Amino acid sequence: MSERSDLSTARLTADFQRRYEPNFAWKSACSVFACLPGLRGLWPMSSFDENGDAYDLSGQGRTLSYNGNPTYSYADLIPYIDLDGVGDFLSRADEAGLDITGTESYVGAAKGLTLGGWYRPGNVNAAYLMSKMGAVGNYSYWLQQTATVDFQVSVDGTNVTSVSGAAPVANAWKFIVGCFYPSTYLRLYINDAIYTNAVAIPASIFNGNGPFQVGAGNSASPLTGRASLQFLCCQALSATLVRSTFEQTRAMFGA
Repeated sequence: MSERSDLSTARLTADFQRRYEPNFAWKSACSVFACLPGLRGLWPMSSFDENGDAYDLSGQGRTLSYNGNPTYSYADLIPYIDLDGVGDFLSRADEAGLDITGTESYVGAAKGLTLGGWYRPGNVNAAYLMSKMGAVGNYSYWLQQTATVDFQVSVDGTNVTSVSGAAPVANAWKFIVGCFYPSTYLRLYINDAIYTNAVAIPASIFNGNGPFQVGAGNSASPLTGRASLQFLCCQALSATLVRSTFEQTRAMFGA
């Protein structure tokens, strides 16, 4: 049986791509996210206009409006928006395409909701990462960090069902994704870890009229930190899809 030496493997990289390579992840990143089933919005933070609005690469035109004075930049190969925790966030008013309840008749067996992306909090203060919510009585769905990283949904605009993961980590990129499968589970992914709540899961998410926001919840509890490759899907993505998305992009973020 032949053995593969480091030298022989290195010689083959001109023809066979290494899996864990930032350049490979970078060139694949947007296409990986664009292929997620039920995609409703994809905001990589690489495309923004003269007003600072973040463009949606899903093809559905859900541009996010600029609030505060965040800045767009990049680190190595990572495009991101930098939020200062004082009124900085991206927002879009309520519309039908964001009112994902998990009961959509045109979606097959994988009804539900999946949302998230890559985040690098600047501190571990309480903050919203991504949300669609108004005041109490008008909650829908959101990702947040408190003492833990949490994914939460509301069945009636007030009562909340949640799943919690590990404590937030400052100054480190994390792939954070929430998934809702009606009447079955809430699932939270943090890098390659999976956290699941399968107890008393609602059959649907409240169809509220609160805004959709990245970096805040109803314009409050803003995030201090960076966000990249943000996405929203109207389907419950499988663990295979979510973890494959992480694996295909992790080298770009040093995760």
